[in-house]
Amino acid sequence: MNGPRTTREAADFVLRRYAALAPLGASEAAFFTALDGPLETIPRGRDLHTEGRPVVPRFLLSGWACRSRILGDGRRMILGFILPGDGIGICKRYHPLALTSVVALTDCRTLSASPTFNHGADLTAYPNLRHALSVAHSLDEAWLLDQVLRLGRQTAFERMAHLLLELHWRLSLVGLVEDGRYHMPLTQEVLADATGLSVVHVNRTIQQLRRERLIEWRNHTITILEPALLTEAAEFKPPRPSEWM
Repeated sequence: MNGPRTTREAADFVLRRYAALAPLGASEAAFFTALDGPLETIPRGRDLHTEGRPVVPRFLLSGWACRSRILGDGRRMILGFILPGDGIGICKRYHPLALTSVVALTDCRTLSASPTFNHGADLTAYPNLRHALSVAHSLDEAWLLDQVLRLGRQTAFERMAHLLLELHWRLSLVGLVEDGRYHMPLTQEVLADATGLSVVHVNRTIQQLRRERLIEWRNHTITILEPALLTEAAEFKPPRPSEWM
């Protein structure tokens, strides 16, 4: 499993991710360096958080996870994806309970954010860090709004194109996109749970995107071949909750 192997490498990785959201100085860098772990490996399929249970703050270093809810008959709705560099349970609520379950879609590695980022921690001495965390929270809200848009009004083609562009944009934020290519570990079953489509419909939509030479998808790697055309078709608009971005 790729990703930072030591707590220092992990802290530097998280620092770079948040520095892309707001200008961070030496004091904020020291704040992140104070993260001393532990590093934890979470196997595929295990809950990182369970809905209704207390939240433990941490950062995802490698692997993919999702926020989801499961209905009584076993149907699952994926509400959003958690990608490397994202915080999990980094919130302002005191004694927070998880509003959804967070499940590892692949083997994951995480860095504990306690006690540095414990809920209610005093960050008044770090205004730029507070701004970066606020932008990250706004981005989470933006992704949720995009998910509502996809499920509520977009066609299957638009949904899939929009989601693939969102993942491309988010992964590029942490340097995980190269020449329009990024690693895609998700199965068609997972994509079905995220788009509200059947697995058969997901497969047909992916094949359409391939036939029209908008994407290439092979060996768990997606290449966006025509970003302008795909962006126009999906009406994808990268969120900018801060002038810094």
